Amino acid sequence: MTFGSTCNLIRRSLAVDLGGTRIRFRLVEDGGDTRRRPGSVHVVEAREVTSFEAAFELWRERTGMRGRLDAVAVAAAGPVAGDRVRVTNLGWILDAREIERSLGAGRCVLVNDVTAIAWALPRLGEGDVRELGAGDAGGRAAGVGERFGTDGPDGRAAEDLDGPGTGEPGNRAVEDGRGSGAGGPDGLAAGVGERFGTDGPDGRAAMAVIAPGTGLGVSGLVPDGAGGFAAVEGEGGHRTLAAQNPREWAIVNALAERFGHASAERALSGPGIEALYRAVASIDGVSCRGDRTAAEIAHDAFTRSDPVAVEAVATFTGFLGSVAGDLALTLGARGGVYLAGGIVPGWGGRFDAARFLDRFRAKGRFRGYLDAVPVRVVTHPYPALAGAGHLLACRYAGAS
Repeated sequence: MTFGSTCNLIRRSLAVDLGGTRIRFRLVEDGGDTRRRPGSVHVVEAREVTSFEAAFELWRERTGMRGRLDAVAVAAAGPVAGDRVRVTNLGWILDAREIERSLGAGRCVLVNDVTAIAWALPRLGEGDVRELGAGDAGGRAAGVGERFGTDGPDGRAAEDLDGPGTGEPGNRAVEDGRGSGAGGPDGLAAGVGERFGTDGPDGRAAMAVIAPGTGLGVSGLVPDGAGGFAAVEGEGGHRTLAAQNPREWAIVNALAERFGHASAERALSGPGIEALYRAVASIDGVSCRGDRTAAEIAHDAFTRSDPVAVEAVATFTGFLGSVAGDLALTLGARGGVYLAGGIVPGWGGRFDAARFLDRFRAKGRFRGYLDAVPVRVVTHPYPALAGAGHLLACRYAGAS
């Protein structure tokens, strides 16, 4: 998938972020008018509906939206094959042509949700990201429970572990496009090119995104050789999880025994945190509730009230650093690695940046290479919607 710089104006379009837990809708009008603020985001809980079309009808009923849509872009949490996508954690199958017919839309574009985040990366502004470990000596951020005491700056544990590209600190039915600054209809402020120079910190270099949430999404942008970028759209979150020490090998083996294949997503997601907790407890012979949620585990880790929870979150962080480092090496992501999804942005300063960065860089002879790769947390509240909106506003399918 490639993307150039020429845009077509679309009068009325709909951007959708279809995660495993929530479905977010944003109506965009006069798509090419960068003076307009983005529209409100309306949320439909996936448990309320049984199909995408039903979610659309519920959104339309709640918002009173009527009339024809010029285009729809759906950023879905699943692999896209041509005009179809299967939403991994819901089992829904979406077909672009069928959506055009059922929604009365002129055109439907399907894109993987984390690939949509990748398309947003070149336009993320200073207020949309934060450098990991910035402000701490040697790039080391305070560890779990150390910086903000018990529950962090807002008194909440990690409560929103929705699919990649969320970062939404709550479950409100309507959002107002916060974090958009003076940006355009996709909610993006000044671009990364404006913040770091012409095309990022290392010229027009590749950028990677990894997004743990309900699942684990992986994507990136690589130079296309024609002054633009090509998106990498795959299922890297299902790569085999690798351990770095005997304790981790025991945890990986426990995951493999339970699931048959210990993929990265089995550990690096909301359900993954729950699985890590159960694995640690099982290895140590500690009895635990089998229905503990990721939010409860994170809370107990941050308050240090449960040693098993502390180890589960620390293991999550170490594994995430290793997988992110592999991704940076694979893509040559000298333009930066971006952490998105509902978990890491939601944890804020409680995320153990020191542990993550140590594992991110622990690649033997290539530690120096990774030392130069910036790591940033995406704080924009709706990056998948932003990327989907950007695709709607520009010539996307088949452009180069």
